Amino acid sequence: MPKNTLKLLKVKLLFLLTAVSYTILILYLSLINLADTPVKELGVSDKVMHGGAYFGLGLLWMLFVLFSFKENKLFKKILIISVSSIAFGIFIEVLQDTLTSYRQLDLYDIFANTLGVVLAGIVVWTLRKYLIRLKAKINLDLMKN
Repeated sequence: MPKNTLKLLKVKLLFLLTAVSYTILILYLSLINLADTPVKELGVSDKVMHGGAYFGLGLLWMLFVLFSFKENKLFKKILIISVSSIAFGIFIEVLQDTLTSYRQLDLYDIFANTLGVVLAGIVVWTLRKYLIRLKAKINLDLMKN
């Protein structure tokens, strides 16, 4: 396999590993008992944390797709990632309610998660031309070296 192709695959793998690791982290933090952690001392609303976490989740997966595949049908890809991320959040809320005695399903958490994902989609869609140019520049730089 050509050296340039390996470099491009490493970039894609980096995006993928980051998105998967972040997804696993959200799953883990959503199912542990947070009573013994300093989360409450952060001084940030639980719903703001949910929105921020799911903004990051959606953003990472959208960037992975954008930087790993062709840009055609980007809106459809963003929509699929958004729906999948929201479904993941709902799934976690159901798991909290069924698997734990210290967490419960919260519709406001689902709303905050959804808002975070939607905002990520809006950001990526708004910046799509810049991100596509950045992808081309990165690919060109990798091919040169």
